[in-house]
Amino acid sequence: MTAPHLHLLGGFDFNGVGATAPAFSRKARGMVAYLALQAGQAQSREKLAALLWSLNGEAQARMSLRQAVSSVRKAISVAGGGRFLTDGANLALHLDDIDFDVARFEALAAGPAPEDLEQAAALYRGDLLDGLGLREEPFEEWLRVERERLRAIAVAALDRLINHYTTAADPAACIRAAMRLLAMEPLREDAHRALMRSYAAQGRVNLALKQYEVCRDALQRELRLMPEAETRHLHDELRARRIASPARPSASSPEPESARPPTHYVKSSGVNIAYQVTGDGPIDLVYVPGWVSNLDLAWASPRFAHVLKRLGSFSRLIRIDKRGTGLSDRNVGLPTLEQRMEDVRAVLDDVGSDRPVLFGSSEGGPMCLLFAATYPERTAALVLTGAYARGTWSKDYPWARTVDEVQQDIDTVERQWGEPADMRNAAPSLIENMVEREWFAAYLRNSASPADAIALWRWGTEIDVRDILPAIHVPTLVLQRTGDRWVKPEEGRYLATHIEGARYVELAGRDHVIWGEDCDGLIDQIRDFVIGALPPARAEKVLISVLALAIDGVADDAKAAGQADIVRDGLLLGGGSEIRRSRDTLLAAFQRPTRSIECAMAIANRLGPCGLKVRAAIHIGECEARGEDFSGIAIEVTARLLDHAKPGQIIASRTMRDLVVGSGLTFEEQGEMKASGLPGALQYFAVTWAPPGL
Repeated sequence: MTAPHLHLLGGFDFNGVGATAPAFSRKARGMVAYLALQAGQAQSREKLAALLWSLNGEAQARMSLRQAVSSVRKAISVAGGGRFLTDGANLALHLDDIDFDVARFEALAAGPAPEDLEQAAALYRGDLLDGLGLREEPFEEWLRVERERLRAIAVAALDRLINHYTTAADPAACIRAAMRLLAMEPLREDAHRALMRSYAAQGRVNLALKQYEVCRDALQRELRLMPEAETRHLHDELRARRIASPARPSASSPEPESARPPTHYVKSSGVNIAYQVTGDGPIDLVYVPGWVSNLDLAWASPRFAHVLKRLGSFSRLIRIDKRGTGLSDRNVGLPTLEQRMEDVRAVLDDVGSDRPVLFGSSEGGPMCLLFAATYPERTAALVLTGAYARGTWSKDYPWARTVDEVQQDIDTVERQWGEPADMRNAAPSLIENMVEREWFAAYLRNSASPADAIALWRWGTEIDVRDILPAIHVPTLVLQRTGDRWVKPEEGRYLATHIEGARYVELAGRDHVIWGEDCDGLIDQIRDFVIGALPPARAEKVLISVLALAIDGVADDAKAAGQADIVRDGLLLGGGSEIRRSRDTLLAAFQRPTRSIECAMAIANRLGPCGLKVRAAIHIGECEARGEDFSGIAIEVTARLLDHAKPGQIIASRTMRDLVVGSGLTFEEQGEMKASGLPGALQYFAVTWAPPGL
């Protein structure tokens, strides 16, 4: 069970016991932040109204404040910690038993120990309320001052860490601190010099010289200045030393046990996700493997270790074991693509990666596709190899394996588990290599139990992400082996055809795994794509789940008000954003597909005993986002889909059904709907659930 917390550094995140995530309006978030930074101190309602609703009339400002206070009070009451006190003209927020990151950050940054400073730096995930803009001058001025104050504290803490690690002759720790500081203040020459000296101390003189070029280019671009004499002199010294620098070990040699990178963990919805970070390139590359994996055992294969080291030669390589596999928590049930996507986001937050390139292999591809469509602002580019859009055969996707073929695959896995791995499909070129076969069998055994591996295999075949492909607008590279026995070239071409601007490259060979034949050719393609110029502009289009909800049987005004509170609470707890609402209908947007369905069920369960029946329809699609406003065909299609829902029924489009595989929800086919803007008929299903009283 997750403890309640309020995090304001890098954005706004308030979760209560059990990881309930209330959805505050922007101004309610601003009010909570203002009160939290002055926790326990009473603030007048008049001051808060002027701070957050200065552009409204006095009466409207008071009403807006009352609504915000009501939503915050309800959220605090179910959070399992904190107190929100009102005494007529004043308000006060007490953060008892709530983990407040700003308070913890300030206390740690003031501490003398390097361990405290490291924790403070880790807590500073970004500027205060990053991404929140209210267009209210009084609030924006307060926020600007607070952001600058906290940012200065973070910079001072990193300065102290760099000085400490320089004195302690710990170049690896110094590099981490200097890189964090330069991410915040890229023109700090002293931090560039510290980074150059630390690289040189590790014997990575070429990287130190490259850092000088980064420093020089930044100064010329931003200030039209050359580096200081001290920086230039350091560069000259390092260049003179480069000739005498010893060669680095060959990337193709086996990785010794002592050289394996440390494994780190981050919590994602209560589950421990394991990850490793290697490489020192300028671009973050997140590798999401297929089926099952084990971070440590990957290094025991000279071929796989070679691939990983090559990827790390031009990137900072971030690798994860997905929930239920490898070094991450096991026995957590079948995942959803959405949960795995949030796991990746948790890892990115933990390592301070704002906008990486996603690299999805095989079954890791569909999750990367969903992530790129849902979080385009956090995706620099997308690389797919041996990936697919649908897991099993259908008339309009005839290249995937049939149900019988999938069952044959599963029978083979179950029969041969623990024996030297059968490489006929995974890597035919290695079928005679007993070392690789024995290693691969051990790799699989240490990645999942036989039952879990089979369940995850079957789960992977139920995935269908075809409908979200047009919502992907980041640079995309699709790589495909011509003789791949698991994923056919037609499947790679399908992905490239349906993703805007995607580049498709077919490579000779039959191996499905990335460490098989001509793995260097594969990595060369990825390297050339990743280090190429990527457009810096962030996409304005986003993938959202849309809930359309209607309530039949609205009674008098008093009951209608209670009904509105129930609907508002449902959105608050489900993390939804209201698009538009009338007396008895609602349209809302969600980033997480299962949350939209769960929200509809929660509202229906609470309104049922009141004699009110809910009709709901849910679809997922691409929309235009302008602040908190959404528009697009997906919204209109969902509104039309609502007409097909019967009283007491929740229906979902086929796209929604396909994206929540593993959620435990069940669906019953209902029919099809045609709508303008859709390429064909939209199939929809009834969500099987149990309303109260049944």
